[in-house]
Amino acid sequence: MNARSFAQIVLLGALWGAAFMFMRVAAPEFGAFSMAAARVGLACVIMLLLVAALRQSLEFRKRWKTYLAVGAVNTAIPFVAYSFAAIHISAGYSAIANSMTPVWSALIMWLWFKEPLGALKWLGIMFAFAGVLVLVGLQPVALTPMVILAMLAAVLAAGMYAAASFLIRRYLSELSGLAAATGMVWGATMWLLLPGLFFAPPALPSVAAWSAVLAMSVFCTVAGYALFFHLIKTVGPQRASSVAFLFPAFAAFWGWLILSEPITANMIAGMIAVLAGTALVSMDTPTSGITTTRERLRDWIFWPLLYAFSGEAGRQRIAHRFMTDSRHFREETQALCANIRSELPNVDIDAACADQRLMRLTDRVDCFLSAFRQQRTMAHDIKVTDLLPVGPSAMILFAHFGNGWWTLPVLAQQGKPVALISAPLPKLVKWRDILWSPYMQLRWREMNRLGGMPLITMRGASMLMRNVLVGGGRGLAAIDIPPVLAKWCSPVPFFGRTAYMPRRAIELAHETGSGLWMFFGEIDRVTLKQHIRFETIDLTQGVDAAFADYAARLEAAIRRRPGLWQAWGDVSLYFLKPVQLA
Repeated sequence: MNARSFAQIVLLGALWGAAFMFMRVAAPEFGAFSMAAARVGLACVIMLLLVAALRQSLEFRKRWKTYLAVGAVNTAIPFVAYSFAAIHISAGYSAIANSMTPVWSALIMWLWFKEPLGALKWLGIMFAFAGVLVLVGLQPVALTPMVILAMLAAVLAAGMYAAASFLIRRYLSELSGLAAATGMVWGATMWLLLPGLFFAPPALPSVAAWSAVLAMSVFCTVAGYALFFHLIKTVGPQRASSVAFLFPAFAAFWGWLILSEPITANMIAGMIAVLAGTALVSMDTPTSGITTTRERLRDWIFWPLLYAFSGEAGRQRIAHRFMTDSRHFREETQALCANIRSELPNVDIDAACADQRLMRLTDRVDCFLSAFRQQRTMAHDIKVTDLLPVGPSAMILFAHFGNGWWTLPVLAQQGKPVALISAPLPKLVKWRDILWSPYMQLRWREMNRLGGMPLITMRGASMLMRNVLVGGGRGLAAIDIPPVLAKWCSPVPFFGRTAYMPRRAIELAHETGSGLWMFFGEIDRVTLKQHIRFETIDLTQGVDAAFADYAARLEAAIRRRPGLWQAWGDVSLYFLKPVQLA
């Protein structure tokens, strides 16, 4: 959103926030029905003149029934409700209640359209309703039946606005913004004209009251609707609807500035609760693009921590949630879906995505488990098959497949430390890097601790690993790295084509006479236990054959459970010929 659009949203918030102040001036003299009728009647005349001047069509014969229906839900009923509320509660309270419109929208989507809300949206609904309870129960005025009815009327109006948004999207989306708004206001005028005349005040309202009605008609209804529909076209309905968050602040400001209404601690508390709730409820779950900070907090920290400290039943529920809900690890599963059929055309996409999300979840969980519950986890949740002997030096190859976190403590339990080649910690440049620094530091510290010796970063890794192997030690290194991320790559058969991966770790094992092993870590979908399986690779057949053997075993594992491979987003890069081989 650019600065101009942001300024327009602020302006719209100021216009519509002022409506609550104008209602406080006009409603006591006009009454609820007459004030609403006068407001929409004047606005209707102005908007019809604008439509005629711009030669826009209302398609009246086709849509007059729709205008009546939408006008009642979106304009007539809310205007009457807010006019009634304005007589008994302050402008700030009415505006705060109006900010619950996104809450009602979420509830409508859940009840009628079966769209899941998620934990954050339910939390938002709780916050918003708690805020309304604070407004009703703790305000400094006497809690009379009329005050309670006024607050309920304001909340009802917010619900009507939410329902109307679905009607507008369904029945009026083909019209221009001005034409649709004019039709709505005409429909509201038809509903309110007779009640407004019937309930007309016995005495002519004052000039101040008429001025307030005129201001509402021109600024809040005509200009407000025109600006709102313009914002829907330029920044989209989600961002345009965020203007509701500004109502309480501007309504309280105008009420304080013009009407000398106090801003109390209760009003601030209710405002914070309702705005926090509506902000949580109105958050869109992204369906494409990079992972947001909110998604990372949810998928990397909140649920993994809850999983780590839960019992078996709790873990089963969390794992089931991740395997069935596509919102978790969205970016990673989208990368899998976009690339997997190029190599595995007959794959079960749903099962692969479920495995991908489960594997990503447990990978984040493992860091917390090793830090806080290592002994219990290794005793109850880790199964090891064909663990390599302690004596000779060994190069242990791993792939970006499944869960390998517990391999380090399993090997270290044999009393012999393990050297691990790892990329260095990223530099803290952007604010997101700083935000995630504690989590990355924890992973780095745990890997150092579990292996029993300092990590080997990428610079000088070959020489350092050679020294480890010559000294009879053991090292871990990955090979399934695409050419763009590795300095020297060699060709190897992979999925029926020629891929390029670094084989330096195999060469080091051959040159130093070390044993060559690889391992796979998998998680059982039912029991959630992790299984680490070691396999030996015969180096006597030569480096080329051992390299091909590694790639073949990795391919077989991927074909068996494709969702456990973490590199689907980069799969096309493996088949790009490196510059030095071109």
